[in-house]
Amino acid sequence: MRLQPTRLLILAFLALVGGLIWLFLRARGNLLSPRDATWERIRREGVLRVGMDATYLPFEVVDQQGRFSGYDVDLAQALADRWGARAQFVAVHFDGLYDALQTNKFDLIISALPYDRTQTRDLRFSQSYFNAGLVLLARADNERLRSVNDLSGQRAGAELGSEAHQWLRTLGRDRGIGVEAVALREPGEALGLLREGAVSAIVCDRVTAYGYIKQGQAEGLPLRLVGPPLTDAPYVIATRPGASELLRQVNAALEEWRAGGFLQELESRWF
Repeated sequence: MRLQPTRLLILAFLALVGGLIWLFLRARGNLLSPRDATWERIRREGVLRVGMDATYLPFEVVDQQGRFSGYDVDLAQALADRWGARAQFVAVHFDGLYDALQTNKFDLIISALPYDRTQTRDLRFSQSYFNAGLVLLARADNERLRSVNDLSGQRAGAELGSEAHQWLRTLGRDRGIGVEAVALREPGEALGLLREGAVSAIVCDRVTAYGYIKQGQAEGLPLRLVGPPLTDAPYVIATRPGASELLRQVNAALEEWRAGGFLQELESRWF
């Protein structure tokens, strides 16, 4: 059956309209999901550029030969390996990390970076990979102390003027736990007070606590963390706003590594 000219024109018109609609939807999709040039370059060149202030053990440090090492270095290397790339590290002072990222000196900041809600318009942050919040530290043989609630009627130490000291002083007001706050004027006082039994526990950030645990092991004073962290202070990875696919890939890796135990393995390795 032969089609009439009018019907042919109608079908051609409909095909043209359909094509225009398809092109419009495709263009609209590209506008809603723009290309991630950073991720494309990493995949094309096989190089992941990572910025860090390599002066903060055990997260990152660089030796005289320019070799980087630390928790964050291993984390960055694991990301590069996952993507079939080579990790290239760029040392920048902490105050200059954001500006260097914005001017494309590197692709990611991985540098014990605290989450900063004031920067969410200019940067994109990953989910947390390490919680550096306040923790409760006690002697390993103090089995009576199982949670912060057990501090009632006890003495606990914290560095004078620190966030931990303020938190400890307000514990009675906020949670009805009557604990005597002992101000530590020197960091070296903590282990001595725990050894002598002058305090039942120390409140400090998690990184400091791991340092005390390591020092205590060397001095024959086993220590342990009591309960979960008392506060949240997430360390995150930062990238530029346009690097949406790169950020998605970072978060996918962190989720998998948290579930699989790799992040815990890194903590055990470096703390």
